[in-house]
Amino acid sequence: MNKTIRLALCSALTLLAAPLLAQEPPRPAPPAPPASPPPAPPPAAATEAPPAPAPPAPPNEGAASDVASLQKKVDELDQKQRVAERRWEVEQEQQAERKAEEKKHPPSVAVAYGKDGVSIKSADDKFQFRFRPIVQADARFFKQGGTDTFLLRRVRPVMEGTVFEYFDWRIMPELAGTPNIQDAYVNIRLYKEVQLRGGKFKPPVGIERLASDTDLPLMERGLSTSLVPDRDVGIQLHGEILFGTVVYAAGVFNGVDDGVNGDVDNNDAKDLVGRLFLHPFRLTPVEPLQKLGLGIAATRGTHTGALPPFRTSGQVVYFQYASNAVSAGTHRRLAPQAYFYWGPFGAFGEWVRSSQVVSSPTATERVDHEAWIAEASFFVTGEEASYTTVTPKNPLDPGNGTFGAVEIAARYGVLTIDPTTYRQKFADINTAASKAKAWAVGVNWHLARNYKFMLDYERTNFEGGAKGGDRPAEILGMARLQAAY
Repeated sequence: MNKTIRLALCSALTLLAAPLLAQEPPRPAPPAPPASPPPAPPPAAATEAPPAPAPPAPPNEGAASDVASLQKKVDELDQKQRVAERRWEVEQEQQAERKAEEKKHPPSVAVAYGKDGVSIKSADDKFQFRFRPIVQADARFFKQGGTDTFLLRRVRPVMEGTVFEYFDWRIMPELAGTPNIQDAYVNIRLYKEVQLRGGKFKPPVGIERLASDTDLPLMERGLSTSLVPDRDVGIQLHGEILFGTVVYAAGVFNGVDDGVNGDVDNNDAKDLVGRLFLHPFRLTPVEPLQKLGLGIAATRGTHTGALPPFRTSGQVVYFQYASNAVSAGTHRRLAPQAYFYWGPFGAFGEWVRSSQVVSSPTATERVDHEAWIAEASFFVTGEEASYTTVTPKNPLDPGNGTFGAVEIAARYGVLTIDPTTYRQKFADINTAASKAKAWAVGVNWHLARNYKFMLDYERTNFEGGAKGGDRPAEILGMARLQAAY
């Protein structure tokens, strides 16, 4: 482009100079004739030569000077243009060299803040560190069955990372209540089909337990979760095969009782845990069934020691074994489960059977407890429902007239204690309820992907649990403001 400009300037100056170069120099005016001609001279001799013609007049010196001046200006402009062009070429060469150098030696790290929290990562993404805090500020108001309170339900400064591209790690401490470590594990991820995880994490059993605490449609988990392990220490092989249509997990863990978060084992026996979850229609054109999931999980191990209580959503104990009753043998669980999502609608459910050998000074026998739940949710604002985090179409922004997403949810569940528990005096029917039935409804306001405000109402009815009759129902209203990355 610069060469084109230079040629245009030269052409313009040449056109300006052309009329001057083509102009003829002016001729001198002829002399005026004399007033009276002199007498004619005598005729010349035949041999006399004729007079010589007058010499031509010199050219116009002013025009030549103008042409020389214009030519000089053209030369100066041409020189300046050449200099500017060369400078531009040098700058382009230097810029190309810098880009090539950056490609060979990219910046060491990049820092970002986004929907997944604060992250620090290398330019090639092979090394990453992510800080993902979780805060849940709750309020509980009991109409019946408990004490009103404000509380911090969860405060978790979650830290995650990736090393050498294939090795992931996660540490999730819990600072609310009694501080403890919820998750602490390393995951080897050579392929998504074959991964190996070791440390402390959720054993692959209950579908509601495996859902993230921050993605639940209702604030607290249902009754079936009381019969599956919370967290345990062990090692697990897991992955997704056939384009995600088959999800599997199989592991060996220390073994914990129902609802327990354990760190150590008190015996040499270990629990075997397995889960298979299928998406049979994921690769078919039948869109309404593409997000249907069907699964089953099971555990088997030997447990000994104190047995845990069962709690309501308000965290009030409604069933407790007798102080002299302990686990003393094989513990088996079976948990068929399913979920279904289509557009703004979502639902999941599970049935759990927990079969445990219990012993007291007077008897040793197996007891089989059962529980099930069914839960559904719907986005009034049209978002796609999901088992994981949902991003509102229009996050809260009053200046632009957007107010996030609204979700409604409902659940019903039942937990039944094996009658053998009371017959063998492992628990007292006057203090430990034999059955709990709970229903709950809720409204969730998703302000943004990472912020949610929740309102729940739940009622739990009991059979037994009071002297000569049934324990009074628990009637509870709850609210939560959540920030989660």
